[in-house]
Amino acid sequence: MDEVTTTQLDQAEACWVTALRRVRTSDLNRTSGAAEWSNAELINHLIGGGVRYTKLLQQASTEEVEATRGADHLGEDMLDSFWTHERSFRALVYECDLHAPVAHRIGSIPGAQLVQMRILELALHAADLSRGTGHDWPIDESLAEFISTELGDLIIDLGPEGGYRPPRPIGGGVTHAQRVLLLSGR
Repeated sequence: MDEVTTTQLDQAEACWVTALRRVRTSDLNRTSGAAEWSNAELINHLIGGGVRYTKLLQQASTEEVEATRGADHLGEDMLDSFWTHERSFRALVYECDLHAPVAHRIGSIPGAQLVQMRILELALHAADLSRGTGHDWPIDESLAEFISTELGDLIIDLGPEGGYRPPRPIGGGVTHAQRVLLLSGR
């Protein structure tokens, strides 16, 4: 994995962790910024993403990966559960061939794209969780700029199949963070 992607993955993890640390027990059943999910369901999905992405890098079958979707990944401590699975993912990112294809549910994609998708998932679900808990999105402006300029086309290409709504109109004078939200239909 190149140094640029490592930096952005670090920043995306920090963004998510900041949003997760703000969650109070009373927030868990509230609707998240991803309206189809409560905050607890969103957190479970994101933590489960670490499980799924690890399995994908291990070349697990689509069936094995998809079987994790119904599991409870929250554990006793949501932050600890997140880091347990995220560290497993990160270890594989450094060990495996990121040019090798993985069998994601949207189709065969290179492992490098999976890492980019994890950056998007961490950052954008941090926005969803922050909205669901009534906080500002804790995104670093340099991460927002990276997503806006380097991953914006990926968001659009993935579209609904990747979990994104159609982009909203982007006017002039928006920040990179605002542009990312608009590109992802938020």
